[in-house]
Amino acid sequence: MSHEVEMVEGVAQMAYAGETPWHGLGTKVAPDLSPIQIMSKAGLDWTVEKETMTTASGVEIEGKKALVRSADNKVLDVVGDNWNPVQNEQAFEFFSEYTLAGDMEMHTAGSLKGGQMVWALAKVNESFNVLGEDQVDSYLLFSNPHQYGKSINVRFTPIRVVCNNTLTMSLSANAKNEVALNHRRAFDPQLVKDQLGIAHEKFDQYK
Repeated sequence: MSHEVEMVEGVAQMAYAGETPWHGLGTKVAPDLSPIQIMSKAGLDWTVEKETMTTASGVEIEGKKALVRSADNKVLDVVGDNWNPVQNEQAFEFFSEYTLAGDMEMHTAGSLKGGQMVWALAKVNESFNVLGEDQVDSYLLFSNPHQYGKSINVRFTPIRVVCNNTLTMSLSANAKNEVALNHRRAFDPQLVKDQLGIAHEKFDQYK
């Protein structure tokens, strides 16, 4: 399945506003949902925790932790002691000030590759004109990997992310407005907003 959308008991872990995705999966929602509401509709209201790993004989494996999902105790990956998870709620809350101000609307959200990648996408409520002619929709994408070796990425993109293919296209494109972070330090949303140039006082200037 090229879309890689996670299925749990036959239900796609995805929600979307607007046009139905090409694969026809997910829960259709109103465009005025809060970030936390669309997170819940997409089945992403779970956390990940690092748990101690042991050998079959009960000996603790030093320097390694199992990254376990709260919803079903599924081990998503094996990470190091200094790996800092970003919870889904943290990722979705990143959009809250913009949706409350009416600058953005939550648009799509979902889980890929069995929960190892979660994304949230908001549509900027203003279209940009290219050379004064072509109208281009702009989205703000937050990709949140629960996987060792993968970076958190927050960026503006013209691509509507609805699956693994479109996420890959967006992340592989050159972007002037993006911030990539590893998991070696705790996630600081204000720092990311400052680096993206979308701290509240700068957002009007960006638009």
